Amino acid sequence: MNDYSDILEYKFHNPQMNFSAKIPRRNPEEEFAQQFTESYYENFLKIHTGTNRKNTLFMREVPISGNGIADLLVFNWANDLTQQNTAEVNLEKYNPTVRAFEFKLKDWRKGVMQAHRYKYFSHASILVLPLEKLKQIESQLDMFKKLRVGLWGFSKERGTISCLFTPRPKQQFIPKYGQKAIQIANQAMLS
Repeated sequence: MNDYSDILEYKFHNPQMNFSAKIPRRNPEEEFAQQFTESYYENFLKIHTGTNRKNTLFMREVPISGNGIADLLVFNWANDLTQQNTAEVNLEKYNPTVRAFEFKLKDWRKGVMQAHRYKYFSHASILVLPLEKLKQIESQLDMFKKLRVGLWGFSKERGTISCLFTPRPKQQFIPKYGQKAIQIANQAMLS
């Protein structure tokens, strides 16, 4: 059994908690997101073969004020933090690359809009769909390229990730929101 304790879940009051439910509902999109995150965590360096930034921090469900709640944020940087006390780590010093992911099982149009909004605080934004849905929208690939929103597919059954389009990391639309994402990561690392 693999250890995924390094994948942090950011603790905040999710607006979905405002709905009263006597029985907790099963959330298929949440299960899809968790399985993708674990597979991506295991295969990060295989997917990003050209990176020299090998240190990573994975965070699920991260709200960036005014820009939505990213299903997954992945920070990666080149410097080695393993020799430092984590209480003294300041991720801002390492200028990490921030990748934001949005997961959708059905409504890819809504997903691409959300992923595009994440470019305000991330260097690269990617929409992840079930692999069978990915095949249905391949004809829309030019739109994803123009928007610079990545398009990936994921098979829950096989645990495989298919990268149809991956944008190169680029400066965030508004850098102060990128700093906010890094500050949230710092807080999560220290808690």
